[in-house]
Amino acid sequence: MLSHVEAAILAGGASTRMGRDKATLAWNGVALAERVADALGACFARVRVVLRPGAPSPLASLERIDDLRELRAPIVGIEAALRACDASAVLVAACDLPEIDPRVVLALAALVPVDGGADVVAPRGPRGPEPLLAIWRPRVLPEVTRRIERGELALHALLAAVDTLYVPESDLRALDPELASLRNVNRREDLA
Repeated sequence: MLSHVEAAILAGGASTRMGRDKATLAWNGVALAERVADALGACFARVRVVLRPGAPSPLASLERIDDLRELRAPIVGIEAALRACDASAVLVAACDLPEIDPRVVLALAALVPVDGGADVVAPRGPRGPEPLLAIWRPRVLPEVTRRIERGELALHALLAAVDTLYVPESDLRALDPELASLRNVNRREDLA
């Protein structure tokens, strides 16, 4: 288990496309957030969940991180995870990635030395970079906060603005041929 990288599961979003909280939806009989927590728990000594203040936790066994803003956007969850990070880096994962393969997570983490290295390590899939299964260094927190305060919420633009190591799709496919780790569940039809 890695101790110089910790993990945070983003579960504080609005789930507008789904129409209800995604974290508690079942995928093959297990809640989405639980599936993500199990995968990350196999890799990291510390896994926490990022939530809206006062929101019930779908993962009561995990320590919670409350985000500080009313705004509902993934960048806000990343800001909260970075602000709370006690390690060299934090792997941030959306709660709607039910097929995360721990081998992919460990391969990403292997690219993060204790000191130095890129600001972000992000896999690149068929739809481009995946910032919601990426490893972030706390040193990018000031840039994340500046972008939120300016209303610049696009994560791909943020990745382009900082030192990001993109992991090629071909490298990911060697471990996860179907890239199931990068498939998210945004709509009811995605559950099917």
